[in-house]
Amino acid sequence: MNERSRGNRYGLSALKKKRASLAAEIVHLERQVRCRKESLNHVDACLRLLDPTLSVEDIPNKRIVKHVNLFRHGELGRLILDTMREADGKPLTPPQIVAAITAKCGLTSDAHNALRVRVRSNLGYLERRGKVEKFGERASARWTLRASD
Repeated sequence: MNERSRGNRYGLSALKKKRASLAAEIVHLERQVRCRKESLNHVDACLRLLDPTLSVEDIPNKRIVKHVNLFRHGELGRLILDTMREADGKPLTPPQIVAAITAKCGLTSDAHNALRVRVRSNLGYLERRGKVEKFGERASARWTLRASD
């Protein structure tokens, strides 16, 4: 048996395992969908019993909010302020703040994207609270600690 066929055998085995796990996950999700549809039908029936004139199709779907709990309440704001204190008054861009927090907390690059949005919104909150100042607009914006009165 040559090297090429052995490599194919290992690759083929890995792909078969991956396919089996994906197929099992699909079956599981299809069961969940079937269960949710049955529950929805029961709720629709109850709504029709309580109000026969109600059109359940006109009830809009709720948007599902995906929460990523990277930090405890208030922890990100404290990390941002600590990062700015460590910069010794030098204005920082949001990507610089994200990079510093990612390195400080040992977060992966997957968390980097989720953190980027949260840092930007948290900076706006801190600005409204009078703790930080913004210089510039959009991509050129830099943030620094507000000087104490």
